[in-house]
Amino acid sequence: AASGADARLPRPELVGPGVVSTNAGEYSPTFDAERGELYFMRRTPGLFDYTIWRARTDGERWTDAEVVSFSGDERDAGPYLAPDGASLVFDSARPTESLEKDSLNLWRVERAEDGQWGEPALMAGASNAGFQPGRAEFDEFGPAIDGEGRIWFYSFRSPYRGGSRYVVDTPDAKEARRDPSVPDPSARTFVSYLWLSADGNTAVMEGRAKGRRDSDLFVSNRVGSRWTEPRPVPGVNTSSGEGGPWVTPDGAWLWFTSDRASGDDRAGTANLYRVAVEGRLDPPSGAAH
Repeated sequence: AASGADARLPRPELVGPGVVSTNAGEYSPTFDAERGELYFMRRTPGLFDYTIWRARTDGERWTDAEVVSFSGDERDAGPYLAPDGASLVFDSARPTESLEKDSLNLWRVERAEDGQWGEPALMAGASNAGFQPGRAEFDEFGPAIDGEGRIWFYSFRSPYRGGSRYVVDTPDAKEARRDPSVPDPSARTFVSYLWLSADGNTAVMEGRAKGRRDSDLFVSNRVGSRWTEPRPVPGVNTSSGEGGPWVTPDGAWLWFTSDRASGDDRAGTANLYRVAVEGRLDPPSGAAH
């Protein structure tokens, strides 16, 4: 049950029932407010046909969603827009000549001057773990872009087989480095999908729910040189699963995926939601500066 403070916060709203949120499964929202474009991953229940979609809004209504120009043929997931909307990163099992077959790797696509997307390019340095093929450690998941253009992602590379965060400073970096500074509440169970604020001081991440087996959303703040202990985002989590966080660059809206019952016949489980932030992500009272 929600605490008194949580109950006073605005409740999450289902996004675009029947258009965006459907009886398929929708995950990993990332929103370009300037262009009114929402990107997300959709899959058929029970299948792994992950595909990146786009829907548009005029602020009141959503247009019919469509598969983006660069997706639809291979398993593509985890889209994440750069703060300026000029590029997008994602993880994909699309084939490459240089990396293990069927491994999940990181890709990046840029907008052309006319606003259309170009062809995705493999982030080879970030995607090359440098180990023997045929291992799960050859997979990279859930890329996120911070305000300095660094790209963070999650991998189960040796010797950190329980999972850890890695980062590259630029898309064409020759190799990634492990960086466990941002907390990881996933408890060695699954990928901890991440959103980072442009100033690098706030992180929202997916993690293991406290005392349950489902996932929740957590927030941590960097205070001085240290991150606070991850704490559940107020007024968002349920006994179903929540994940795939994204916050608009102005800090006003939190978007996420939830398996909760939608209450709408047009939308099954695993749908997209958004909620006004209204202080939910602020540092805890008493945190030292």
